[in-house]
Amino acid sequence: MEALANYSDSDDDQSPAVTKSGLVTTSGIRKMQAAPAPSILSQRKKVSAVSNSQALALIGSSVTSHGLVNREKYRTKTAQEMQTVGPAPPKNDTMFNQTAWNKGLVGAAGVMEKVAFDDAAFNANYDSYNATGTADAVDSTERISVNLPSGSVGGNRQQLQRPDRMNKKHEFAQDSSAPAKKRKKRKHNYADDANLDLGGDDGQFGIWGKPTKQELDLMEDSITDAAKGELNEHQLQTREEIEEKAKLKAGAKEDADETAFDKMVERKMAHLLPPRLEAGATAKTATTKFHGKEMYDYQGRSWMAPPSGVHASDDHQCYIPKKCVHTFNNAHSKGVHAIRFFPKTGHLLLSAGLDGIVKIWNVATRKLMRVYDGHTAAVRDICFNNDGTKFLTCSYDRWIRLWDTETGEVLQTFTSRRVPYCVKFYPNDNNFFVVGQSDNKVLTFDCTTGEITQEYNHHLAAVNSVTFVEEGKKMVTTSDDKKVLIWEWDIGVPIKYIAEPDMHSMPAVTAHPKSDFMVCQSLDNEIKVYGSTDRFQFQRKKNFKGHQVAGFACEMAFSPSGKFLVSGDGNGKLFFWDWNTTKSYARFNAHTRGPTMSCEWSPVDPSLVATCGWDGCIKFWSNTK
Repeated sequence: MEALANYSDSDDDQSPAVTKSGLVTTSGIRKMQAAPAPSILSQRKKVSAVSNSQALALIGSSVTSHGLVNREKYRTKTAQEMQTVGPAPPKNDTMFNQTAWNKGLVGAAGVMEKVAFDDAAFNANYDSYNATGTADAVDSTERISVNLPSGSVGGNRQQLQRPDRMNKKHEFAQDSSAPAKKRKKRKHNYADDANLDLGGDDGQFGIWGKPTKQELDLMEDSITDAAKGELNEHQLQTREEIEEKAKLKAGAKEDADETAFDKMVERKMAHLLPPRLEAGATAKTATTKFHGKEMYDYQGRSWMAPPSGVHASDDHQCYIPKKCVHTFNNAHSKGVHAIRFFPKTGHLLLSAGLDGIVKIWNVATRKLMRVYDGHTAAVRDICFNNDGTKFLTCSYDRWIRLWDTETGEVLQTFTSRRVPYCVKFYPNDNNFFVVGQSDNKVLTFDCTTGEITQEYNHHLAAVNSVTFVEEGKKMVTTSDDKKVLIWEWDIGVPIKYIAEPDMHSMPAVTAHPKSDFMVCQSLDNEIKVYGSTDRFQFQRKKNFKGHQVAGFACEMAFSPSGKFLVSGDGNGKLFFWDWNTTKSYARFNAHTRGPTMSCEWSPVDPSLVATCGWDGCIKFWSNTK
């Protein structure tokens, strides 16, 4: 009897354990818990819930030293014997439990059968009975498809259910192959909550109660005029003022963020640069002054027209100049940073000064022709377009300006709020130009609209030079990050990186006029030569030395024939080399009190070279007067 105690954890009660039909009740199982248990070392218990036509079989076991049951010691009755209803067997029958019969804890057969179970089978059926209400009926004569736990010695058993748990939830247990049905989660109907009548004070005053009139009035007062769409004129004006203040605050924050970014990218020279442009800032009002005799001659030709007999030619033989033939003393009140000859004819010379002024000079008469005043800081670079009718200037005041050469009118003003270091017209379409900036970027601007059309952003430091090669199809840029990048026009991804551990920054680059090479002014006091097509290979055999340029972006120039190379240096000297042999042919003391920053070879005069320096002078060098 005590074996049933292992199948229930319920409390005891006064209900009968077994009904008249032989079914086990819940109270019966509870009573069985109170029965004294046999020795743990000699007994194992198991209960099977059977149908109405079966008697309840109470089973025990005799365990051997190996943990298995001795099947020969006890006899297991068949299901037919258990179903036979008759008088109780005599008291001398060892299989009859008189105590269980007297207490009404066994079925009609009054027999407690002893059957063999190992630990695995017993524990498995014990857990199954407590979880689902099913256990294995003892019937070794029936063959069933239920898979028993490994190690079981109880034979094949049929799986049955407890009668008090027979419901739809466990119907599928009859067939283990039947698919399990998913229980659908009931969706809560929140609409029923509104109609829920709790009754009493909770229903009237509780949190689920209907709102009072006072609460309804408060709710109505909480709706704003904006939500109602009933704003008056004063309210609309106030809202506009608030929105305007918010925009100004957001703009101020954006400006502060950009200023912090400027300080980060320009930290190397932040103390030298002018303050960042404020939002809405405008460039200086440009002025110009003509210093020639007349704008047009008696034939109606402009002062910009080249002299008669001067024609563009690059086939003439060039010679190294022997002496300085003219000096423009105090050409600018401060140093002169860059000079450019007029395209093709070279009869005019454009100069950019550190005083923020650009001037144009007549080469033949050695006179000043026009002054262009449109910047508040030093002018860093200048560039003519293809026909010389327009030119670009970029300055440390962060503005770029497009000028009309003849009239001095400012045609367009550009800015990206960064310091432009170099500027170049696109040779195949002068409606576009590129700018190398202090924020490590190269930008393409449209002259007609003033918009940025392309951005090249792969350098890690300020961009110092931009050079077009292969007839404008490709572009070479150099930077303080000691890299040389090659780009295809209007494609923002470089096609080649040139970067070696022993490389130095190369702030000036010039393409050879006749062959596919370019020279780069390296800050290790050498001029490096690279190919300007295909693989852009470094030419180790061509190396120009002898000058001192460390710390200065001294520009170089080729003779129109490409036979000679000229460059200034940081000590104010001027050097000439033979291109083929890399031999230094001449050296002059060109400028004092600073470096020789720029030099240009005349496109028509075979020996005329112009130089400028930070001493504020411009000099002409030639073999003839």
